[in-house]
Amino acid sequence: MTANPQWGELLVGAYHQRVTDCDVVSYNHRSDEQGDQMEADVIGIKSDGQTQTVYTCEVVTHLDGKLYSGTPDTDRWEEYGNTDYQYSLEKLWTKFKNDHQYVNDVFGNADKYVFQFWSPVVTGWQRGGKLIDGLNQLESDFMRETECDFELVINQDYSERISQLEDEAEGDTSDYGSPGFRFIQILENLK
Repeated sequence: MTANPQWGELLVGAYHQRVTDCDVVSYNHRSDEQGDQMEADVIGIKSDGQTQTVYTCEVVTHLDGKLYSGTPDTDRWEEYGNTDYQYSLEKLWTKFKNDHQYVNDVFGNADKYVFQFWSPVVTGWQRGGKLIDGLNQLESDFMRETECDFELVINQDYSERISQLEDEAEGDTSDYGSPGFRFIQILENLK
């Protein structure tokens, strides 16, 4: 079951369709399990005839630099700042662990799995900070536990990837069936 994607998710999907060359991009894909149901914001599948790579992305498009707010259930992330930071890290950890289980169950024959966290603005990136440190630790822990690739596509990295989409869209008027890319095409072709 899928839900309508948000604009940030559409941009990430467009990136995977146009730049990563994914054959299939799915938004807000939910498991069928009742109760502890998971949702992956964007899943992209790239097959080149010999190998299949599954990209699984969580996307937070909060332009104020904050991720999630709430009270953490554990003290696992307590060294990484205030309770909102801890809650954000806890929530992302749970999402990615659930995503990992899901894509392994559904796409068990894939050759490679890449997990990505996309966010245009994360607090503290200019000077470092507890939240950035916590995200780096999450990345490291996830790769060690799952033996899968994990990428933080945040702040400047996010901007660079969207710039790649803009470059791809400039002068291109073809319809690729990607609403996020189409929006960028409109903006780029008005310049």
